[in-house]
Amino acid sequence: MLVLIGPPFGGTDEEYGRLAQATGLLPYDLRTKLKPDSWGVVRAIGNRGEADELARNLGGQGFRVAAVDASVAADPDRVFVPLKALEVRESDLVLHLSERSMPIPHRALLAIVRGEVQVGGRSGSSAAFRAVVPGVGGDVLREASAMQVDAFAAADLHFATVQWAARIDARAFDFSILGDAAGGAQDLDRLVDYLAATTGVRVDRAHRISSVASFTGGVGPTRAATPMPGRAGVPRREVPERFDAYSRLIAEAERLAPRHARPSTRPPPAQ
Repeated sequence: MLVLIGPPFGGTDEEYGRLAQATGLLPYDLRTKLKPDSWGVVRAIGNRGEADELARNLGGQGFRVAAVDASVAADPDRVFVPLKALEVRESDLVLHLSERSMPIPHRALLAIVRGEVQVGGRSGSSAAFRAVVPGVGGDVLREASAMQVDAFAAADLHFATVQWAARIDARAFDFSILGDAAGGAQDLDRLVDYLAATTGVRVDRAHRISSVASFTGGVGPTRAATPMPGRAGVPRREVPERFDAYSRLIAEAERLAPRHARPSTRPPPAQ
């Protein structure tokens, strides 16, 4: 279990001090785990009951906290469905998927996670080899450790009522909603900022700095994912792509955070 603290955590000395008292961790250690305005892992705890207890304690002190099962990172049922285009209307979004379109109320949008998906692997060309020691008949070649890795900009739209997410791949998405758009990472950032302003949903951009990314190795067996309407089941890797895993964990933290929220002390509105 991962006990996470997230926005609106501000990273002040006072907040780190209170957390140190509540967790027994040093403020220095907490500063490495928790960054302002992003989700971070306070502690990884094997026992669910202990994790929930710590989350309740921190939530009672006013922190936004969630106790998330680490296996969520590799859950094959939390699939990413490619989003081809998008319409933004007064009260809902219209998602244009590969084989169907569907309206989603603004209030159903849970989180937007922006980052980069890494693709590629070890090169098989002769450039991936280098001479090690001279041998009979020529140099002995050993495979170099260099990896040929590429990445593309992506943003995942997570929803409160379903586990699948709509993925915007900046290489293939129709950005005509923005008017003058050439496509690519800059237009993707413009789009998610527009969605955030329209729906009030936070955009998470902390994939590169969040300690949550340290827990995206993936667990669990490889199996076919549960099919989405209009989408066949696909085999999942045993170890998920790191951004996939990160995106799932952030969405689950946003989904669970209300469970440990401190009850409001405001009086009810007058009737």
